[in-house]
Amino acid sequence: MNMNINRLDSNFSDNVRPLDSVTKKSLPTLSDININNPELKAQKFLKEQQEELEKQAKKLNEAIAASGKELKFKYNDEAEQLYVEIIDSKTQKVLSSLPPEFLIDLSVKMKEMIGMFFDKKI
Repeated sequence: MNMNINRLDSNFSDNVRPLDSVTKKSLPTLSDININNPELKAQKFLKEQQEELEKQAKKLNEAIAASGKELKFKYNDEAEQLYVEIIDSKTQKVLSSLPPEFLIDLSVKMKEMIGMFFDKKI
């Protein structure tokens, strides 16, 4: 059986967005953060993590630029999962996806099936 892991399923692509849009909600500025508010501290921590991830992604793309490839980090809302696409720099075609799209689709379907058996998490 031959599987094309580079296909774009319309259901899959509807739930995908670029990584930089994941945490770009209206975060408070440092002057707005109350030290005693754990939610604001968590948002600050997430913003710092995103900045570090973007910096590391830029370094990786610079390191592999000579090979004619680039990395794109994306997030699937439905699967709640981060994944990486390896893109040909010249054609902008997806060469590979890690994990492959069919595994992300499988994960979503498994979550749906679990929902048929269990009403809520404990």
